[in-house]
Amino acid sequence: MNLRLSDGHVAAGRYRTITARGHTVIDPGVVFDTLVVAGVVTMAGCRGGTVECKAGRMVCTGDMDVRSIGGYGEIHVSGRLSCQTLRFVGVVRADGDLVCAGDVTVDGILSNDRIISATSVTLRGVLESTDVRTDTLSIEPLHSMMLTRHAMGEYTASSRARTVVGNAVRVHALTCVTLHADAVELSERCRIERLCNASHVAGDGTTDVSLFRPTCSQTHLKRRRA
Repeated sequence: MNLRLSDGHVAAGRYRTITARGHTVIDPGVVFDTLVVAGVVTMAGCRGGTVECKAGRMVCTGDMDVRSIGGYGEIHVSGRLSCQTLRFVGVVRADGDLVCAGDVTVDGILSNDRIISATSVTLRGVLESTDVRTDTLSIEPLHSMMLTRHAMGEYTASSRARTVVGNAVRVHALTCVTLHADAVELSERCRIERLCNASHVAGDGTTDVSLFRPTCSQTHLKRRRA
């Protein structure tokens, strides 16, 4: 069943494609193959296949468990966010764990109060997280004249994480308590309290690393699965 609506609600059931414009409320028990968010969508929980955000805003007050997330806009999940892939432009906030079986790519802000676990995390913009566990982490600045003109300073702020565990880490303007990685490249005033297990470290001369440790135990920091 396909459903198109604006300023309404979606009753519990199975849907092929839901296209939501205006302000839409999705009831508990909805399962979809594709959800197109072209307005403001609120829901207590989210379960389905593909989420396509088209300048929309999606608010999930529970857990979100989907196959893929793409598009541009804003997504806020109060619980756990689980997916296979995430490619997004804008803001992604998850209060619970963010667990992705594949790759996470965000241009904008990626914010999480607990753990981000993914095969790779590629970010142009700002990362805010407690723990990040990934094979590859890349953080680059988001350059745009729009950010300066409209005083959107949150998109150009420094990134922050308590712990990062990865293999290859290339980061810009990151403040971190503990960084575990094999190959590390730091730039633009990174502040790292403890750098562990690194066999290769490169910097641009602006980085401050308080303590180098050749070995650190990280058995309690394994990646989580979607």
